[in-house]
Amino acid sequence: MKARISLAALAAALSIAPALAFETVETPDDTIVVTGVRAPSLLERLPATLDVIDRAEIDLKNQNTLVEALAATPGLAVVQSGPAGSTASVFVRGTNSKHVLALYDGIRLNDLAASNGAFNFGSDLVGDAGRIEIVRGPLSSLYGSDAVGGVINILPRRAPESGSEVYGEASVGDFNTYHALVGGGLREGRFNLAATAEYQQSNGYDVTPERISTRNGDPDPSEFTVLSANGGFALTEALSLEALVRHRESQVDFDTFSGGPSGFQRADDPDLRSEDESTLWSLGLVYARPVNNFESRLRAGRVEMALDSFNDGAVTDRYDGERAFAQWSSVWTPDSLSALIDPVVSFGVEYQDERAKTDTAFNAPLSVSEDLWSAYAAVQAGLTARLDVTGSIRFDDYDAFGGQTTFNLGAVYRLDVLNTRLRASYGASFKAPSLSERYSSSAYVAANPDLDPEEGKTFEIGFDSALALAGREDALRFGAVWYDSEIEDLIEYVYDGALFIGQNRNVGEADLQGFEAFAEWAPVDQASLRVDYTYTDAVNATTGVQLLRRPEDSWAVTGTWRPIEIASLSATWRYVGERLDATYDDDGFYASGAGRTPSYDTVDLTGVLDVYERLQLVLGVRNLLDETYEPVAGFAGTPRAVTFGVRVRP
Repeated sequence: MKARISLAALAAALSIAPALAFETVETPDDTIVVTGVRAPSLLERLPATLDVIDRAEIDLKNQNTLVEALAATPGLAVVQSGPAGSTASVFVRGTNSKHVLALYDGIRLNDLAASNGAFNFGSDLVGDAGRIEIVRGPLSSLYGSDAVGGVINILPRRAPESGSEVYGEASVGDFNTYHALVGGGLREGRFNLAATAEYQQSNGYDVTPERISTRNGDPDPSEFTVLSANGGFALTEALSLEALVRHRESQVDFDTFSGGPSGFQRADDPDLRSEDESTLWSLGLVYARPVNNFESRLRAGRVEMALDSFNDGAVTDRYDGERAFAQWSSVWTPDSLSALIDPVVSFGVEYQDERAKTDTAFNAPLSVSEDLWSAYAAVQAGLTARLDVTGSIRFDDYDAFGGQTTFNLGAVYRLDVLNTRLRASYGASFKAPSLSERYSSSAYVAANPDLDPEEGKTFEIGFDSALALAGREDALRFGAVWYDSEIEDLIEYVYDGALFIGQNRNVGEADLQGFEAFAEWAPVDQASLRVDYTYTDAVNATTGVQLLRRPEDSWAVTGTWRPIEIASLSATWRYVGERLDATYDDDGFYASGAGRTPSYDTVDLTGVLDVYERLQLVLGVRNLLDETYEPVAGFAGTPRAVTFGVRVRP
């Protein structure tokens, strides 16, 4: 049964939720999400493919890092170059890693100073995450650049609905890994606050694979610190102040590609380290009027990023980025609008001032900036009791290359007699060339400030159904989605042998097709089994060669079981198929720019035991079968790792 979104209920929640990331609410039958139309919307009404990883799932699977939380998500190839803290890329539906937009509570995280503007998913923890919403498919019509393959929005934990709460965790594990988390929230009268502090350190393992002769067993340690808080104060019944702040630091050792006896081999190096730091904050004013079903907010803030590389304690590379932003966003949920059913209208204007500064070993120092204005609008409404349509449009105006217009159109049709939902969508997207891609230069690279944005077009169609079995409603759920994407004007480095110099140019094209299918069986309340399969055909449209690090086949089987009231078990068996990569032989020498990397399987197991009211014991095992594998060619995957901890639930 379709639920009407009550603005009166939303007003109380939104008084503490930072702009563009409205408080998410779950009901027994329906899930409300915010990323799909930048407004609260029933998941069943969205034509997009959207997954939700909630706090309960993160806790049940004992996931501390963002990579762990995302790894088994269908349609995502999560590739990490070593232990926790190492660089990690996420390829969504075969698109490049720079084609996924990372958000924290709606605030853009993609790195301004990085060479391609991608976000490093390997440098973050999820202890302060209330839930993670993952959209697979283009959303530039709502979020602008980078949202070509998808959007990953981390929504923070909030204050409780009333009163106070405290939560915490502490665990120890293999490789001398220690993890600690403490946090809580308070809602009293007009005031509310939620805060979390998290720390993790590990001696790590040797990221150079055992098969490579230059390996000497030197481990690669890592360390994380995350502090976050959000809250608000109601000035009147209709007007509230809000604030959010988050600081994250991570560091990890890594090994070299220029070592060994020859100086040109993949080899251990105890002197190499990177430090990744980010700070974001925002202040906002929220105006909510339940009488006319209207809510509006003004928010401004800043994101600062810094990545430094060290060799024997000396800085070798510095990357610094700053993004100042101001956003005005509104949501209108009229009781009636002509013949439309439950319409939701969202719209807004944004301003960004982006600055990048780099000083690296092989490139000339760089210091550049750019301004950006944007405006967007989205509408979702039912045309009939069974048919919902969603449309959005956005215009981005950049200093360097002018305007870019993107759009999305989609529809959902419900076949109630078959308990089936059919959906289809079409969207245009773009990735603005990064400041580094346009302006970086060296002895081998000439700057190209005239680069154009990379542009994508995607069509997808899918369905999901539910069947009653053995007297249980929706005991079996299953579905599939097929997509077809084209990306043009991809930026590639082109070398001119006659001039002995190269340049970034818009010369590449990619054809991406694939499908994702799932089936979930819940025979009883205490147990469930889910299977997700992903097929990805990602090729260079010019050469016909498969794109690197995108497996054609991958799947995950996840089972949960609560054998008794106080105990829960979760197991995930994940398979990643063979894929192309830049490979290295057993002596660590470069072998091929597109060699075959073998497939692998991993099994993760977690058990949670309630020992006293809110106190739990947690036992987790990563890579239970101790599989030897290379998620990235030349980088060892995580060996079997056991952790034991205690948790205090809210």
